[in-house]
Amino acid sequence: MATAAQALARFAAGLDPEAIPAAVRDNAALRVLDTIGCALAASREELADPVLSLARRWGGGGPCVVIGSPLRATPPLAALANGCLAHGLDFDDTHSPSITHASAVLVPVILALGQSEGFDGRSALTALVAGYEAITRIGMAAPGRFHERGWHATAVCGAFAAAVTAGRCLGLDDPGITAAVGITASFASGVMEFLEDGSPVKRVHPGWAAHSGLLAAGLAKGGFTGPATGLEGRFGFYRAALGEAPDLAPLLDSLGREWETLRISFKPYPCCHYNHAYVDAAARLRRESGVSAASVADIECIVPQGEVPIVCEPAATKRRPRTAYEAQFSLPFAVAAALLDERVGVASFSQARLSDPDALDLAARVRYTVDPQSPFPRTFPGRVRVRLSDGSVLEARQEHNRGGPEQPLSEAEVVEKYRDNALRALGPARVAELEKAVLGLEGAADLGSLAALCARD
Repeated sequence: MATAAQALARFAAGLDPEAIPAAVRDNAALRVLDTIGCALAASREELADPVLSLARRWGGGGPCVVIGSPLRATPPLAALANGCLAHGLDFDDTHSPSITHASAVLVPVILALGQSEGFDGRSALTALVAGYEAITRIGMAAPGRFHERGWHATAVCGAFAAAVTAGRCLGLDDPGITAAVGITASFASGVMEFLEDGSPVKRVHPGWAAHSGLLAAGLAKGGFTGPATGLEGRFGFYRAALGEAPDLAPLLDSLGREWETLRISFKPYPCCHYNHAYVDAAARLRRESGVSAASVADIECIVPQGEVPIVCEPAATKRRPRTAYEAQFSLPFAVAAALLDERVGVASFSQARLSDPDALDLAARVRYTVDPQSPFPRTFPGRVRVRLSDGSVLEARQEHNRGGPEQPLSEAEVVEKYRDNALRALGPARVAELEKAVLGLEGAADLGSLAALCARD
């Protein structure tokens, strides 16, 4: 019986581009556009400074563009930097069942290797889809359990998927990709302790996963090997991270028949995905019922237990975030933004907003109760109950997070999001040219010219 690494390797190495449905290929190209837009927006924020400094100091002189900058770096450093930028505003896509940010890990891999190794757009999309199908299944095997144990699923699961994508990009065969996945078992890492003080280290996690998987594939390309049982083995990743190994077989058996790529959610808001349904519910009350901050006595959010440690506790910190990044993981702050802002966007979670007395006053009135019947983590629902100062109570529910498969964003909405983000770093003509190039990725002869459009003079 094949191990999990061997099953993923067989799928990735043998994946025929023609076997990927057109809807999946088009969806993957749209994800490249969304991810580049997120990275461009982040490149203009303070978070970019240490990332660009690292790329300048240790990665300079390589062939790969660092998005939103004039820098070029070696493939591993470019993947690290671009993954960090792609996730920097927490605006990048999320696969709810596995709770992973897929594109922020995998798009930097294809961009880096596309420039350094030279392959066409269809090959890039094929490798990207192979990685999407890997990261989602590796996470779905233990839904929510990585976060419970303090692991960031994107970081640990993403590293393996990056190895799959990089292995396909480098032309590795089944044994080669199997070796890359096995090597990655020694590289995968990323903990959630940032929640304790609001430090921004989580932003690095997708970049580190991309960097780790790319290095693992590079080592495998040179003949290095890793255990074929690196995922489920006696001392493998799952047992080390979770204490036991789940059964991946049913998930891996569906490779090539069921496309999890289509179930990855585009994000409408730059904050933790757990907050999104509550933002939509609160915004609907503001629009449809005329709820204003001044009229609110208190707000109750009904949440699944699995979300509590991430966006609800410790309650005092969530109501008064110490950093902009901490604000993105605060349910009270996100709900306050939904009731105060016409549009919840990057500015809603800025450093300047942390001292806004209106936002802090309203966030202080937000509390939560646990819903034991929640379908989380299969979906990320939201329910908000607002008690007004006159004693009346209004309630709104959002059964499915907007942007997910049950309530998807349209292509036009994703493109508009890209434009808003990209215009923070590039001029209108360049933004339009880049959009055309990315949406036409399948027919591109190479990725070099596309990547060059991501640079900033």
